[in-house]
Amino acid sequence: MSLESIKEILETVCYYNTVNITQTFSKNEQALFTVVCLKNTSTLEVKNLQTQMVSYFESVEEAAVAIDKEISACNVTS
Repeated sequence: MSLESIKEILETVCYYNTVNITQTFSKNEQALFTVVCLKNTSTLEVKNLQTQMVSYFESVEEAAVAIDKEISACNVTS
């Protein structure tokens, strides 16, 4: 998945920040991250499903770069 595609997805999640939308990012059919936009804000909450670590981002750009980097670094097998 390209960085631009990740940005577009995150922008959509933020656009609908008045409802609960969870986006899951996967690699080789294994879920790696979930992303939600905190209600009525533009803050993105990114949860690593392998470590359960949660990170918060105020910009789509920063979140997209972090997600892209982590997906690229993940060595998962199907």
